[in-house]
Amino acid sequence: MLLQGFILSNIFSQFLLPGSQVDDHNCVMDGGYTWCESSNSCVRAWETPCEDNFNNCGDCLDRQKSGENIACPSNCDIRVIDPMPPIAVDPMPCPDVMCMMYCPNGNKIDENGCNICECNFDETTVPDCELVQPSCDGYNYVCPKVTEITSCNENGIDGYTTFQVSLITKKNKNIKNIYALFGDDQTDRNMLIPPSYQGSRGQNIGGVQSYLSEIIPILRYDSWLTIGVTDGDTNNRLSTIGIDFADWDENTALEIGNGALFVMDPEEDLVLGNEYVVGQFTVLTGSNPEIILNVQGKTLDYEINSIGDKSWTEENIRFNLISPRISEGTIPHNCESWYDGCNTCQVTSGILGGCTRMMCFQTDNPRCLRYINNVGH
Repeated sequence: MLLQGFILSNIFSQFLLPGSQVDDHNCVMDGGYTWCESSNSCVRAWETPCEDNFNNCGDCLDRQKSGENIACPSNCDIRVIDPMPPIAVDPMPCPDVMCMMYCPNGNKIDENGCNICECNFDETTVPDCELVQPSCDGYNYVCPKVTEITSCNENGIDGYTTFQVSLITKKNKNIKNIYALFGDDQTDRNMLIPPSYQGSRGQNIGGVQSYLSEIIPILRYDSWLTIGVTDGDTNNRLSTIGIDFADWDENTALEIGNGALFVMDPEEDLVLGNEYVVGQFTVLTGSNPEIILNVQGKTLDYEINSIGDKSWTEENIRFNLISPRISEGTIPHNCESWYDGCNTCQVTSGILGGCTRMMCFQTDNPRCLRYINNVGH
């Protein structure tokens, strides 16, 4: 009997009655109570807010959202309404500047963007150029686009102008991507690439790695073909077949009759938007050559192993690389300080604002002195 009683007492000792487990602060643990240092009391964390468990209302509510079973102060449920935002007030227009002085490079600008009676001796202004864009008419899926990398035929390789050409896919045409540039002489769909400068350490496809162009700046004007990739294609996403780049240089054109540049994974889309850079070409200034491309891409409803052709094709896309011409007297839309040959004026969206008012006995060529965000042509 004594042995049986000892065994039973050991068994019952493992099943403690509620209220029999307390911590060092005499909080009943099996009742869910814990010690809260900030209130100096035993609390149930899910019933009574304890500042030991959170930093502020935002922190407390975030902890609740993440599944932590704690109570937050009642004032945390009060939503703070944002104050009324300030009403935008148009800045005061700059006053006219009355000064009898001729400034061939325009007037200086104060901290408010207004002209003052001091001459600007910085002669580095960006010339305003007229760049002819190819027409979008006649194409079903894409629009060709030309961008000048040099600045009005300058700041590149002497005697050469550098262009990048792009294809902008049209909306609502079920287009997933562009995955190939191709030439096919059997159907009279050759690609024509004009004579272009070739850097000694450049590549023929995929552009140039940025670190290389920093070490060898002339590589910024190298000529190459691509599909969306301009960083040197370090991940080898592009490849070619049937294109002989060996003879392509500033004297020899590249005609592709049975070859292609293509994306290794034809389902991959290499750009985030709808503009695909397809090449860069540094050509003799004034030569005004023509580029002819054919492209192919997948449609949005393309599926692997699907029956039928789920691709689209655009042929005979033409780019005319016409060397830009300096505009005469035209105020660019992104110009913010215009020199009319005598006075300096503020500009907003191509419209003249306040100008200096001085009498000039000689006039110079009108030009933009400063562009918005320093972005020129």
